[in-house]
Amino acid sequence: MNVLIVYAHPNPKSLNAAILKEVERGLQEAGYQYTVIDLYQDNFQPVLVYNDSIRRSELKNDPETARYRELVRQADHLIFIYPVWWYGVPAILKGFFDRLFVSGFAYHYEGMVPKGLLSGKSAWVFYTIDSPGWYVRLVRRSVEWKIMRDAILAFCGIRKVKRFMFAGVKRSSQKRRQKWLESVYHQVRFGLRES
Repeated sequence: MNVLIVYAHPNPKSLNAAILKEVERGLQEAGYQYTVIDLYQDNFQPVLVYNDSIRRSELKNDPETARYRELVRQADHLIFIYPVWWYGVPAILKGFFDRLFVSGFAYHYEGMVPKGLLSGKSAWVFYTIDSPGWYVRLVRRSVEWKIMRDAILAFCGIRKVKRFMFAGVKRSSQKRRQKWLESVYHQVRFGLRES
């Protein structure tokens, strides 16, 4: 299985960075081949541009995103790691979707019906959020998850998707964070084969 990790956090000392390390450790020990796209380290330009000289229909061939498209194309399994800010993904990750998951590459329309072109792939989504889990589910109705799962991944054909939400980060203890990290490692090391 070829795994692609898409990582979006600017702080190398963050909980997200620790999650990335545990994901990598689990993949290495399980013997998986993987690649990491660190959007901040890559200085990924998230701004989508199309105008008179760059047509939207040509974005599927954008040379600036060609390497990323090829990595997504080759991947059997995608892992996304990011914090939730304002109940959405960070702008740099949103820009990654805007620029990369474009018509002709990630989906197309058959008449009026959209068809995902990334089918056959699976995905795991690891994200942190400061709000408590009960608030995310009951008050916000998991909007941050529904957008990622349904409006982005499923729309593009990736329907086998699993969520790992780490809620209440702001008030979490070091002990709790350590348990989360152990859980991440265990899931990746032993649970990925079931995906």
